Amino acid sequence: MSIFDRYVIKEHVAPFFFAFSVIMFVLILKLMLDLMDLLISKGIGIVILGKLLAYNLAWMIALVVPMSVLVSTVMAFGRMGAAGEITAMKAAGISMYRILVPVLVLAVMLTAGMAWFNNVVLPEANHRAGSLRRAVSLAKPMIALKNREGQFVNDEDIPFVFRVENVDDTTEEMYGVTLVRQERGGEANTNTVIVAESGHFIPSSDRLELLLINGEIHRMLPGNDERYVRSPFHEFRYIIKNIQFGLSANAETVRNDRSMNTPMMREKISYYSSLMTSLKQRLKTLDADDPNLEAKVASLDWQIVDMERKISSYLVEIHKKNSIPVASIVFVLIGSALGMLVRRSGASIGIGLSIGFFMLYYMFLIGGETAADRMILNPWLAMWAPNIVLGPLGIALFLYAARR
Repeated sequence: MSIFDRYVIKEHVAPFFFAFSVIMFVLILKLMLDLMDLLISKGIGIVILGKLLAYNLAWMIALVVPMSVLVSTVMAFGRMGAAGEITAMKAAGISMYRILVPVLVLAVMLTAGMAWFNNVVLPEANHRAGSLRRAVSLAKPMIALKNREGQFVNDEDIPFVFRVENVDDTTEEMYGVTLVRQERGGEANTNTVIVAESGHFIPSSDRLELLLINGEIHRMLPGNDERYVRSPFHEFRYIIKNIQFGLSANAETVRNDRSMNTPMMREKISYYSSLMTSLKQRLKTLDADDPNLEAKVASLDWQIVDMERKISSYLVEIHKKNSIPVASIVFVLIGSALGMLVRRSGASIGIGLSIGFFMLYYMFLIGGETAADRMILNPWLAMWAPNIVLGPLGIALFLYAARR
């Protein structure tokens, strides 16, 4: 590496770590406010909060690194332009393309490192954070109801939809409790609805129990939509879940797309694809004279669409893990052009311009993810669209700035 390359890279190092530190501080501060509430009002220990903080750093790093690249590039090229260094380099016969080379090489290396981070470190950190949050929610179930009175809460670790009218924060007594549980029975599903005047959770070392006072159980009879069983009660104990672990991040919990690496998601895609194929085959073999043909076709069609949505969600996550790191290369092109065009030093201008372009990138990303989840766009196109749109824009801006 030449002295010139080392100098250009050196100009980017300090702004990069400055931007990284500032943005990480803002995100950590917001997280710390939520964690302090768990410490003060729910009695969660410092060690558990420390683990939650550490595991959440992974997604912050994945988000902040590309943004820091954009800030550092704007600030570095802006400072060199304001100091006349770029003009001096051009006078010495060094083109803008040559000045950009060491920064691009560094961005490519950073992209490769972040792609590995997003596929290896980030899923495991998300898994451990999710496991710890679920353990906390089971040990302290009232956390899931914080500021959600009057809303239907559907937690993946609790097998029903839950709603309460009011909660006494001092005694943790709940009033106006409604539980809705769907039970599968043959071809039909039945809903069991439990309503009670009040109730409270009874956590223990091996299970989570809900005690309900003065209520009724309403249950539809399987195979008959016009009759149901109504059973009043004075006291009803409902065992929600047997807990086989304490406040641990090592619990064997089900991974979702954000806590899976690419091979895991590819395996899920293969599984759902084979399942979808079998459902389509079953759809073709249905008896045309079956009186329940319409209902069976509708049920199979719904299951096929559900499989397609799951496959799409996994493909979205796979492409997102790889497209976000590539943003570092795109942001180098945009940042270098903006830095040369603005030609001002200082953190404020760099951060201001960078936030604007990063927000544009992020809106493309969120919009694409939503469209892909709804199967409006192909997952690949949805996740790579920000790079596809902003990449050529960055090249055009750089070419314009280099010719000035």
